[in-house]
Amino acid sequence: MAETKKKGFGDLISITSEAFNASTAEAEIPEEQAPKIISNRQSVYRVPLSMIKPDRFQARFLLPFELREDFFRQEINWEETVRKWMALAEKDRLVRREIEELITLGDSLHDTGQVKPITGQVVNEDGRDIFKMLTGERRFWATAFQAVLSGQKDEPYVLAIIDNQPSLEKQIAENIAYKALTPVGKARAAARIVLEANGIQPNESLDEYSYFRQVFEVRLSDETKDTLLKTLQLERTYYGRLMKFFELPQDLLEICDRSEMPERVLREIMQYDAKYWHAAVHYYAEHDGRTYQDVHAFLERISGREKTRKVRLPTDPATKSARSLKRVFLNLDELPQEDKLGSIADALVSEIDPDDARRIIDQMEQLTEALKVRINNLK
Repeated sequence: MAETKKKGFGDLISITSEAFNASTAEAEIPEEQAPKIISNRQSVYRVPLSMIKPDRFQARFLLPFELREDFFRQEINWEETVRKWMALAEKDRLVRREIEELITLGDSLHDTGQVKPITGQVVNEDGRDIFKMLTGERRFWATAFQAVLSGQKDEPYVLAIIDNQPSLEKQIAENIAYKALTPVGKARAAARIVLEANGIQPNESLDEYSYFRQVFEVRLSDETKDTLLKTLQLERTYYGRLMKFFELPQDLLEICDRSEMPERVLREIMQYDAKYWHAAVHYYAEHDGRTYQDVHAFLERISGREKTRKVRLPTDPATKSARSLKRVFLNLDELPQEDKLGSIADALVSEIDPDDARRIIDQMEQLTEALKVRINNLK
């Protein structure tokens, strides 16, 4: 008996195109497993979520660190991932904030339709056709959340365009167009540009952290410097500062990324001993609105650098009065009048009655005598 030929994505395109044109042809594989063309003019396809594989090594991470390995190794599917993701959100406010944004986007896609298709290429992995996504991961996960939360029974899909000329620059531009990359995201984008320029492609056998840290082993060529400048507006010195972020452990990097920690705060943290990094990162991330000054003060405190002011004991009335008199007489030279003592006498007489003036004269004479005695005793 002749061996049955496995149908590839090219066969699926042919099948769905004929179905679109003739409306009579029947696909030879289940509908939920096949992309369905919906526009011949633009070659837009309906691709089921189970066929899609997001780019694990792109600059902007959405999927939490705890779930990435299992999902990208296909040990859990998109639906199981969403449910585990929601469980993580119960104890992590940053994860919860990300999910809320995806749910809002999912509701919008459901109500108004997906205006912008995702892009990617079809590759064969282990005899199975996979739609390897280049751009559109937020739309992918937003659709997944909407399907789970609404209890959708049918396989959900997204609209997609096949990009026959994919490039890292396109992907980065798409990420930046949605929202500016965080400093950690920008570091990932820069590292991947440099790694690919040196022939180091993402390898599924490596986790993301190990992949990006390979950047320490390569050098920048003039051509790569130009690419960094063109794609990310990154000068050589700035690139070096960003790469230093990969010295942080993976779990802290994710928190910095998810909390959208400003670069100035990140650099401040890394100026201190590594034993303080964990506490400082969590301190910044646990509440919104914390500033560079807050983090600096926190680090100064836990590192023992904070200078505490000596406690001043309350001053007795005599000492306070003496200090006031001392300020008056030692700062006479700052008065603009030529007759400095006379100007003070005029000011005193103009503000008090004659009896009080005579009392002041008497007390000043007694004070003068007391001062003379004490100064003579110091000799």
